[in-house]
Amino acid sequence: MTKAEKLRALLNGSETILAPCAFDALSARCIEIAGFPMVGTTGFGIHGAYLGTPDNGLLTFNEMLSSCTQMTETVEIPVMADAEGGYGNAINTYRTVREFEKVGLAGLFIEDQKLPPNCPFFKKTPGEISIEEMCGKIKAAVRAREDENFVICARTEAHGAEAVERVNAYAEAGADMVKIVPLTREELEYYPPRVNAPLHLGFAPGRGINDGLTAWDAGKMGYKVITFPMTVLFASVKAMLDILVRLKQDGTDDRLLERMTNFSEYFEVVHGGFYRDLEAQMLEGERPFRHKTQQ
Repeated sequence: MTKAEKLRALLNGSETILAPCAFDALSARCIEIAGFPMVGTTGFGIHGAYLGTPDNGLLTFNEMLSSCTQMTETVEIPVMADAEGGYGNAINTYRTVREFEKVGLAGLFIEDQKLPPNCPFFKKTPGEISIEEMCGKIKAAVRAREDENFVICARTEAHGAEAVERVNAYAEAGADMVKIVPLTREELEYYPPRVNAPLHLGFAPGRGINDGLTAWDAGKMGYKVITFPMTVLFASVKAMLDILVRLKQDGTDDRLLERMTNFSEYFEVVHGGFYRDLEAQMLEGERPFRHKTQQ
């Protein structure tokens, strides 16, 4: 079963899908080990991990493709990529789908922002392209995919009745799933009964939109895929900053060991056993590396 087939089966199933978002291969692998059925990706986080910048459209096509390739190569569960606005017009979108599908990704998001895009949580977005232009991108994406299981999700930055009009048009153009970014709890509840396609929702921590809700609550409202774009990213940054403050104060990590993973746990995350076995089989005459805790 390919990763695209796995994702399609999830979408066709009856369960609400929880998908934390990764920002690099290591975070994708942690999501898999935790038992989630798929990996979302976050352009917000990949901008930070790859460039050290906010999500302001600076990440290029090749950089995003490289990052998402590393993620999908390290896990067995499906990964859905953030493909911004398709990196240009409908013809660019056609190539984007071809290249992202080729490396084993299970699907991607394309959005209707004017280029260059901005994360709405960073600053005001530049507005939306026309419905007709976006539908052209979606049709190009559908035509480009070689496997019909490859999932295409269309995202709008519009709100209210306009957002509903847009995503329903995108679904009619061939999008398998659609995404709206609600800015209020009222919007969150407004969309599901009015949208004619599987609906994606990204939880935004600390903004009052989904406070007190679980992914399963959102599923009961009518959302199909619930991603957590900032959770893993923000938790990782917080953990690093906290431990570095202590390290600077104490000058030792002796008191920090319980807040750190260990060699054995880390080697599991990075497929240490696989590479150890590979070395034993392929590097004849060489002694495979063993950490003292594994000997």
